[in-house]
Amino acid sequence: MRHSRTARAILSLAWLPPTLAAQFEARLDLSASNRYVWHGLSRAAGFVVQSSAAAGFRIDRFTISTGWVRHHELDQVSPGEITELGVGKGRVGEDDVWVQGAFDLGRLQLRSGVVRYVFPGLAPEGGGGPLRKTTEVYASAGTTSKYLNPSVEAWWDVGRVRGGFLKASASSPVIGWPLEPFVFIALTGEAGVNLGQGRDPARPHDLANFFGRGVTHAGLGLTGVYPLQHWSGVGSASLDFGLNSQLNLDRATRFNGIGRTSRLMLWLSAGVTLLLGGEAKVLR
Repeated sequence: MRHSRTARAILSLAWLPPTLAAQFEARLDLSASNRYVWHGLSRAAGFVVQSSAAAGFRIDRFTISTGWVRHHELDQVSPGEITELGVGKGRVGEDDVWVQGAFDLGRLQLRSGVVRYVFPGLAPEGGGGPLRKTTEVYASAGTTSKYLNPSVEAWWDVGRVRGGFLKASASSPVIGWPLEPFVFIALTGEAGVNLGQGRDPARPHDLANFFGRGVTHAGLGLTGVYPLQHWSGVGSASLDFGLNSQLNLDRATRFNGIGRTSRLMLWLSAGVTLLLGGEAKVLR
């Protein structure tokens, strides 16, 4: 789930009237990018469309929510390219389903949940395939302030790889245009650390996401939000865009196709978000 939205862009929503004991919240996202990156690993290069839906209920400071994310590759995939679906015409490469509980304590937000990853692509043709299905559990803590919003996420694969991954990230506003049309731009940064999803020389047949322990990548980017419409008491719609860069430190994050590696990657993303009620959030 958002560098991807599966797992990255977390936006707040407008609240329903406070007279409701349980406040309903939902969001719909449709985004496009020229690369799909998950935990610093490139999973698809080319034109990728990601659609997602999330819904939940908020009672006082506690929110329970669930959602789904679909990753669709639209390009004609050639041999040697990064892909989840395999060689051939574009189609669905990954589906993610998640459930999350969140507790907000003022400026401190605590979240925990579980994500199920399903890959309908064909492994013999270079895709993910059903053998890559897995499940992750995660927990995160983040704080918000006027100038800096740091967070730490811990992910643990309990299915395919059975190891931990840690991500530290932060964002800071750089532009908040106060006049119509409003534009909000933030500087974002992140670093990933492999805690146990790497290869074990003593067990060469074990599955792994990374090659070694330690820092896997470091990223820096600009993300923006352009409000499109606001409906009082209902929700809002916005245009999201991003310019992303990543320094690859682990051999797995440097993978850029068969026989190709890249220490520095750049990619663009853009999307539309529809927010209804409160906030349904997904980590990625």
